[in-house]
Amino acid sequence: MNVTVEVVGEGSHDLEVEDATYADLLAEVDLSPHEVSVMVDGRPVPEDQPVEADHVKVLRLIKGGRDGRRTDMADPDEVGAGPIPADPSETDQPTELDSERGADRQRGADRRRRGLGVSQLDFELPNAGTGPDPLSLSALADDADTDVVVLLFQRDHRCRGCREQVQTVADRYSEFRARDAVVVSVLPESKAMAETWQKKFHLPFPLVADEEKTVAAAYGQPTRWGKLGRVSDLLGRLPQTAILDARGGDSRLFAVHRGDGADDWPSVENVLAMVDRLLADEG
Repeated sequence: MNVTVEVVGEGSHDLEVEDATYADLLAEVDLSPHEVSVMVDGRPVPEDQPVEADHVKVLRLIKGGRDGRRTDMADPDEVGAGPIPADPSETDQPTELDSERGADRQRGADRRRRGLGVSQLDFELPNAGTGPDPLSLSALADDADTDVVVLLFQRDHRCRGCREQVQTVADRYSEFRARDAVVVSVLPESKAMAETWQKKFHLPFPLVADEEKTVAAAYGQPTRWGKLGRVSDLLGRLPQTAILDARGGDSRLFAVHRGDGADDWPSVENVLAMVDRLLADEG
């Protein structure tokens, strides 16, 4: 069977395979299932599924990082996201074993978060967009209608790419909400500037003001050009996207994309593919 594997943005490979899985295709092009999402007809497919399509798209889920460091998606086994086999003798009441498992999951999630260069997940910031003001991540994650939180870390209020990104996401926001995903734009500016953005763009999602850049620093948003870059966000600050699993009311870091350049954003399709990959894993 001849299969064309298109690695989006990087070229295509024509492979001849027999009785292969999608994981086998990835191995043929030197990619790991942990860093990509395999798409057939616009939808993600499990890597262990037998190959039935003759054209496959592969999206890199995560890339970038300060000093050229690459990062990848959080491993569900490491953060304890997989299902726990049920014991028929157990009741619905919490047990000591449940508490131990929960503690192990949290420790694994904390290790992975630190490994991905994020020192702290929760925050509370002034919100000029939709939702409560101020907006706290913990309250957002606790909402029954929120399974995923997508954080868009902007560069500067004058950044053309940032403006285009939030408007594109706003136009397609129904696709995020259909997945019970909430987008939050994090602007490294004052609340007054965030309010100016909101009046101009009418975003249907929260727009928080990170004037002191404390949240950007906690999430490891990259900068460049040293002291000059720290003085001027427009010159030095690079875009970043973070995907959080909010199922169960607790936030767990799933993926981070740190821009290698000022115009290095993941497309909306790529972000939605990350969300679909997250939701395909048992919470």
